[in-house]
Amino acid sequence: MPQLFPDLKIKDDADLLDLLEGIRNVGIAGHDELDELAGMIRMKLERYGRRNGLSRFRAKFWGRQVARPLVRAADEMLVIAKYARTCHLRFEAFMIALDDEQPGDSDFNVRGRRNGRQAA
Repeated sequence: MPQLFPDLKIKDDADLLDLLEGIRNVGIAGHDELDELAGMIRMKLERYGRRNGLSRFRAKFWGRQVARPLVRAADEMLVIAKYARTCHLRFEAFMIALDDEQPGDSDFNVRGRRNGRQAA
């Protein structure tokens, strides 16, 4: 089975943050592609319907009906991107809180923090 992301060795916080950013980018790119394909399918079906005697209203109706599941799938890809961003932000907050509680006592090397600042 093909994988979107190869097996990764996550050694520090930056590796995990990069992975989450990659998932977000896949979601955004997937949305763009699916939305473009749905629009193309809708347009082709509307033209085909008009050429074969459907009224403009009926041709638009059927074009939208056929393309609607792809539009919904495209929207779900944006949801994936949004959740990846949420995970990214929550992990950053987790690492900062963990480093404030017990500095250096983690399996992760905290590289996302600048100058070892404490949270306010």
